[in-house]
Amino acid sequence: MKKGFVAGVAFAAALAAGIGVPLHGAHAVTIINGSFENGVANIGDFKTINATDSTSITGWTVSGGSVDYIGTYWTAADGSRSLDMNGLSAGTITQLVTGLTNGQQYKVTFDLAGNTDAGPTIKTLDVTASAGSNAYAFSIAGHDRNNMGWVTESFVFTADGASDLLSFSSAVFSGGTGDNPAAFGPALDNVSISATPLPSTWLMLLSAFAGLGFFAYRGAQKGSTTFAAA
Repeated sequence: MKKGFVAGVAFAAALAAGIGVPLHGAHAVTIINGSFENGVANIGDFKTINATDSTSITGWTVSGGSVDYIGTYWTAADGSRSLDMNGLSAGTITQLVTGLTNGQQYKVTFDLAGNTDAGPTIKTLDVTASAGSNAYAFSIAGHDRNNMGWVTESFVFTADGASDLLSFSSAVFSGGTGDNPAAFGPALDNVSISATPLPSTWLMLLSAFAGLGFFAYRGAQKGSTTFAAA
């Protein structure tokens, strides 16, 4: 029985090591300045940041269009700063996330709302990393600058190397005012990341521990048979 148990433990450990997921959890990975609190000083209500700017918002690059770096203009989800993903046009921000494990699954969480000053009513945001992408929508109906209605969303991707480019892009290109048709976009704040176990990983580990139970059962049966024979 003891030998069978030891063999089962070794088998489970080998499975975990073989699929690249440590039994005690994956390496910690973080987003730099996920709540956008660190950056250019004295932005007041807001400051428009144009592409390509990699210095105004610490850790992030405005890689397309423009964004509004929000200070006191509305209530942030976390801290005192956030982003309107549309400055005068649909904007994109990116960050190279490092320290990833190839093949490991990661979950990005973030808070989403929208600029309530003008339409469209539904604000849309695209998120991409590695080969994964997803679209998110938020309705500004019933909300205002003091009641933004922030909701927490999540995006899951599988790392294809030690680093991947995480990207948030506004998909609001019209629907605003005549003078500024694309200046009222989705609002973004409180971005974070964590490793998540792959479903296949847990299935394999469950199979391994089921094997432990089988070994223990066989050992117990063998012991009972020997005792009866004696």
